Amino acid sequence: MRLKISWADLPSDAIPHSNNDSDEDLDVISSALLDTLVQNMPSEIVELDPGRVTIASLLSSKIVTGVIGHLDERRWGGKYYSGDVSASLGETMAYAVLEKKFEVKFLDIIPLRQVKYLGFSPDAVIDVSRYPKLLSFLGGKGLLFLNARGSYKWSQAWLLRNLRRDIVQVEKVRYPDNFAILTYLYRDQEWKMMAVVIRP
Repeated sequence: MRLKISWADLPSDAIPHSNNDSDEDLDVISSALLDTLVQNMPSEIVELDPGRVTIASLLSSKIVTGVIGHLDERRWGGKYYSGDVSASLGETMAYAVLEKKFEVKFLDIIPLRQVKYLGFSPDAVIDVSRYPKLLSFLGGKGLLFLNARGSYKWSQAWLLRNLRRDIVQVEKVRYPDNFAILTYLYRDQEWKMMAVVIRP
């Protein structure tokens, strides 16, 4: 299964953290990230094993029957277009990418979706120090907070709105010493993912 990924970096010091910063600052950052992600598509192409994707789906907030069918064959409509399904697919593919690219074991991914209703919890957390490839990619030790979203339909407005929201949400737990990756899975003739890396 082929997934095209676009990567962008967001330095921690570029994110508004004080009362002196305005909402417009976050809007500018989100717009710049959107432009970078679109221009960088694809930064890389990852080949995922369908069997491993199915296993990754067990970590998502809801188990989607026939996850591979949803990804490759089915035309979404009605309940298949629901936020629950797209969110689960977004999480599933994010976990599968972590395993493929950084050799992160599924058993070491701690899902946090069950407490997401609190309003500040990302989808999962991982100890970076356990994985040399992830450690090298991020450039330091700490915790990695993952926030994943999915949509069957590509929309710049969708991405811009969620970038702004997710940066604020993940900063509540990541700042100042840890890492975050924000992922956005979508369908645009083929499956693609945009990913933002936040480092201290």
